[in-house]
Amino acid sequence: MDTVAGTYLIVIGIFSATLFFLIFTLWGDLTFGLLIWLFTAIFLGKEFFFIAIPGIPDIYLERMIFIVLLPVFLYQIWMGRERILPNTWIDYLMVLTLGILLISMSITGFLATTREELQPFGVFLSGFLFPFFFYYFGKTVLYTEERIRILLWSFFLLFLYLVILGYLEHFKINGLIFPKYIADPFAGIHYGRVRGPFLTASVDGWIIASLFFLALFLRSRIQSGGMRTWIILVLLASIPVLFYTYTRAVWLSFLIAPLVVFFFSKQLAFRMRYLVFPLVLLILYVFLNWQNITGAERAAGGVVQISEVEDRLALYEATKTIFKERPAFGVGFGRFGREANFYAAGLGIRTHIGATSQHNIFFGLVSEVGLLGLIPFVLILYYALRYSVILFRRLGEEGLISRDLVVVFWAMMIVYLINASFIQTQYFTGANCFIFIWIGVMVGLYQRKALMQGDEQEPSPA
Repeated sequence: MDTVAGTYLIVIGIFSATLFFLIFTLWGDLTFGLLIWLFTAIFLGKEFFFIAIPGIPDIYLERMIFIVLLPVFLYQIWMGRERILPNTWIDYLMVLTLGILLISMSITGFLATTREELQPFGVFLSGFLFPFFFYYFGKTVLYTEERIRILLWSFFLLFLYLVILGYLEHFKINGLIFPKYIADPFAGIHYGRVRGPFLTASVDGWIIASLFFLALFLRSRIQSGGMRTWIILVLLASIPVLFYTYTRAVWLSFLIAPLVVFFFSKQLAFRMRYLVFPLVLLILYVFLNWQNITGAERAAGGVVQISEVEDRLALYEATKTIFKERPAFGVGFGRFGREANFYAAGLGIRTHIGATSQHNIFFGLVSEVGLLGLIPFVLILYYALRYSVILFRRLGEEGLISRDLVVVFWAMMIVYLINASFIQTQYFTGANCFIFIWIGVMVGLYQRKALMQGDEQEPSPA
């Protein structure tokens, strides 16, 4: 480690420790610690600042803050300020998944072997360890109406920011864009489309679509007429921004997810009536710009781009071949990029995107860690939905912690599952943790509701 890197580490460490000390002593509420970490992961990631030290994973700001947040969280539990809930199937499956990934990396390597390859251990942190930790954090900490209200308002501010940023990106008002790296054409991918701080249009659209439903729910739970008007304006403004991502998976998820709202929440469905007019305008816009939209140039609005479809099919064929040869254990966690070209070449297939990932988290797991890694992960999502269904039946219609909150969670899960079928969600730390925080909230509320009602059937394999 050189002197400059060491100095950076010391400064960041002192800053992080001081920040969390102030949070801990002034508020005594780790909700703020969670939000600081999450927003740091979203806005101040590797494009903003990182330290590369040979032989270890790169050091980002959110990883430094996590090192401080973890002992503070454990201290809160040790002091009895937060209650440890019984383990559920999800908890055990997460431990199993982490164990399988660690064993896989111990065999095939923790670090990248080429310059083009992502560090497997870095993907392990951003895609699994951090999300699973914040699932447990959400389950343990985010269970009161006050804390969930803080969460909702914070996410609404994020929603507002991403919507405004979307227009700045689309109309190329780069002078007002912050952080500045978003306007850098050489940073990330999808420059020319709305891509936000994630530097990827699909991830930005995924998060905006998810935040849309949280904002819709927040509006239904506040009394101020002025604020309700402001929220509906932001909701309306978000629809063109979602369109400007020019991402088919985002559009599909945003069209399907509202069906859950219409079927299971009359109150939220009634409030979505305001969206009919902008949707009509959007359809009219599509009709008037049909020539551009049916073109192959994404930056001009075109979505009929065949090369990406061909790439996905090529990656699917490579994944299928890997699965046939190694169904149980795969090629090693984080090693698909190294193996895919070999398998694709054997099939006479040439890909255009380097075959670094499968663009599908489920295909990614089955090809890299086989069924042994895929099945526990799928079961985690299954039990998350199962517990939320039981929670929905036990909650009332009114209040912040209500059936509508669960319905919004289902809508966000649909958005996540559709987009996870087209992108590698584990590469995006903040976005990936976002959905697992809400899984934790649902499981924590479910367990507390079961304990309050004296339910003897605890959701645990024990």
